[in-house]
Amino acid sequence: MSTARLLLTCGLPGSGKTTLASQLAADRGAVRLAKDEWLWALGSSPWDETTNEKIEHELWCLAQEILRLGLSVVLDFGL
Repeated sequence: MSTARLLLTCGLPGSGKTTLASQLAADRGAVRLAKDEWLWALGSSPWDETTNEKIEHELWCLAQEILRLGLSVVLDFGL
């Protein structure tokens, strides 16, 4: 069994981080967690700092649980 890994993409809008995160997840059989997708699904603004912080916190917690299961995670976060 391979070691579970956490990979983090972070960068400016339009810099290609989601494309990279998707490719990394596919190549490594990892779970991709994308903050922007959660914001859109909840109908929240990416400029709402409170919601951004809550989602980031929850995604970090979820990533930890997934890692404990032995699966790799790619966190796709913006700046």
